Amino acid sequence: MTNANSLPYYPRFIFSCNDGKYFSTGDLDFFKFVKKRDRTYDITSFSSGDEVDIYWENDDGKTEVIAYTVDHIDIHQIKRDIDEPTKGLNMNDCTLFGKEKKWIMEIYIFLNKIK
Repeated sequence: MTNANSLPYYPRFIFSCNDGKYFSTGDLDFFKFVKKRDRTYDITSFSSGDEVDIYWENDDGKTEVIAYTVDHIDIHQIKRDIDEPTKGLNMNDCTLFGKEKKWIMEIYIFLNKIK
């Protein structure tokens, strides 16, 4: 078996939450902080309407779990040549977490906090 996380390139997932929180990753290990709502198993898909829990680390080192609904998903920057530089500035991008990798596309997941 080839572990997908050992590949040198992968889609870049960008999570944009309506409460101002956000993160970006191409590292599948980072998905341990994102779970389907009230589930413990590894997440394998995202669809509009899904409810997810994100485990955020606060400044004091404590973990805060916030529930969100997937509002919509956009796909951008689909690359045929991963060595081709990305042009322009993407205002929806944010801080990258996990291992830095070349990315073959950007998958934006827009989330709404559940009240």
